[in-house]
Amino acid sequence: MQVSEVAAYLRLSLDWEGKGLGIERQREDCLRIASRLGVEITDWYIDNSVGASRRSKSKGNRPEYRRLLADIEAGYVGTVIIWMEDRLHRQVIELAEFLKVCEAAGVNRIASVGGELNLSDPNQRTMLYIKAAMAEAEVEKISVRARRKHQQEAEQGKRNRGGIRPMGEVWHGKQKVDEERAAHERELIREAVHRLIAGDSLRGIAVDWTKRGELTPAGGKWYNVNLRRMLLSPRLIGMRLHNGQLYPGNFEPILTAAEYEAVKAILEDPARYKYERGGLPRHLLSGIAFCGLCGNKLSVRKRYDNRIYYCSQNPPAGGCGKIQRVADKLEGLITEAIFVAVESDAWRKAGKNQEDPVAPLYEQLAALQGLYDRLEDKLADELIGKETYKRKRAQYERSMEDVRREIARLRGGQVIGLAPRNLREVWPDLSLDRRRNIIKAVLVRVVVNPQPNSVVFDPNAVVAEWRV
Repeated sequence: MQVSEVAAYLRLSLDWEGKGLGIERQREDCLRIASRLGVEITDWYIDNSVGASRRSKSKGNRPEYRRLLADIEAGYVGTVIIWMEDRLHRQVIELAEFLKVCEAAGVNRIASVGGELNLSDPNQRTMLYIKAAMAEAEVEKISVRARRKHQQEAEQGKRNRGGIRPMGEVWHGKQKVDEERAAHERELIREAVHRLIAGDSLRGIAVDWTKRGELTPAGGKWYNVNLRRMLLSPRLIGMRLHNGQLYPGNFEPILTAAEYEAVKAILEDPARYKYERGGLPRHLLSGIAFCGLCGNKLSVRKRYDNRIYYCSQNPPAGGCGKIQRVADKLEGLITEAIFVAVESDAWRKAGKNQEDPVAPLYEQLAALQGLYDRLEDKLADELIGKETYKRKRAQYERSMEDVRREIARLRGGQVIGLAPRNLREVWPDLSLDRRRNIIKAVLVRVVVNPQPNSVVFDPNAVVAEWRV
């Protein structure tokens, strides 16, 4: 390494524009300091957009500052030039470490726009400690003011204007989009909600949006994780979340409370994590069709120009390997059986007065959530006491849990809403996810038994086990 007798350390907590203009101004001042001292800066140590306070998200991660310490310790640095003392340290404990390293390496001179400091002089060292302590105290004051400001803004329902632009918002600054784009995104949100309630999956929606060229507000692709996070955001119903507390926002909601609670109940259902892992199914009866001999789930492969459902002998399936059927014929048989069932009088009678059995529960859940959220305000306004607050909170929590359990029970048998009477007509327009959810809602499973003639497809060798 080249010996660096004079080192300059530059730091900026946040480079808003990303152009390094603040760093360049510090560089110019440091060059003037070097000229005043009659020395030449031989190495630059620059931490741009890196905080030095205890509360900084980048604390302990100042790579150039750490390199400076290492070079001082190794004897490569004799003089350190800085713009101002708080650029170097905003914590007394870090200053103590720095002075200890400088003392061991024989570095006695620090220069800034305020003048030179002789580190061998106890009075000047004390002055450094005082400045570091004042900088640390100022950071704490700023933090308190910022927290109070954010709390007040949340209570007033104002938006948090930081971070990445939320989907469906015009926003501000470099991320600003026109109203046409924001309106299109709001329609996408409503589309996703209606598709989820109808039986589509997050995977299916994300894959579909990717094919259509729909991107996230940050310009990335949609995946299960970011789609789920977006759909569970309280801002969709005009609420502001701050420190775990919901506050009514002063911005327009995108969804109704009932729609939001419906999606929330679906996405937070523990059964999704237990049963819906893995990749996106590519075949209508995957996981639904079973071997009639060994009970193994049938796999799918291509043979010539056909897809074949077959019982695989290979791990991890480990079946008997004795059953197979042409996929198009098996899927056609099952879909036709479902069409006939849905169009029957028995189905119409079963579906009478049961268009959407869980809709009233979603509305009830939304109302309970509103009462629950307002409890904090009532306590703060001294409209109720602490004991009443605790009792009502526990009561609402129990009621909401009871409603969620009832929603989960009804959704397990929600056949009528998933399979409309004009199913044959709309089937070609439904996604694979929606088709599969209809089949799973109507059938327990499809059992494929051996047939006497392996060439001619025998419908009687297929048994559909119905839920209703």
